[in-house]
Amino acid sequence: MQETVAQPIQESLRNLPVLYKQDESQIIQHNPIQQAIQLWANISDRKTVEVYQQAAGKTWDLLKQALAVIFFLCQLLIALIIWISGFCFQMGQIFRNKLEVEQPTLEQTISTLFQFLLWPLARTYDWADSFVKKYLGWDNPISTTSSAIKPKQTTTSGDT
Repeated sequence: MQETVAQPIQESLRNLPVLYKQDESQIIQHNPIQQAIQLWANISDRKTVEVYQQAAGKTWDLLKQALAVIFFLCQLLIALIIWISGFCFQMGQIFRNKLEVEQPTLEQTISTLFQFLLWPLARTYDWADSFVKKYLGWDNPISTTSSAIKPKQTTTSGDT
């Protein structure tokens, strides 16, 4: 039904007057009535309604997904801040207890500090080693220990 209505409308559009420049060589614009009729024909077309409904649905889906990702990233950032601060607090407390209870020498304190700083690298190496073993089946041929860093036992007594 709409196709039969649209065809006579398009035919009648060609008969409407068009505005010209004074030299009548170039078209300035179509008649505003013609533009209004074309606009109404486009708006009332069934395909236009379907396209806009699909676009609105897709836009709503994208908006929901974007909000979910943003909400997740905010939660992740807050969790990381709390986790890192708790981790740093615990490590500081352990280091302080070691200094107060054991009262180590300067050499032992520096050794403990270096072990503390190298601990994340050791955990990263352990993870990478287990990852390679799990997925590739390769063993580390050099060492049979499970950690890259083993604390060196230092003697505090004067025994030789």
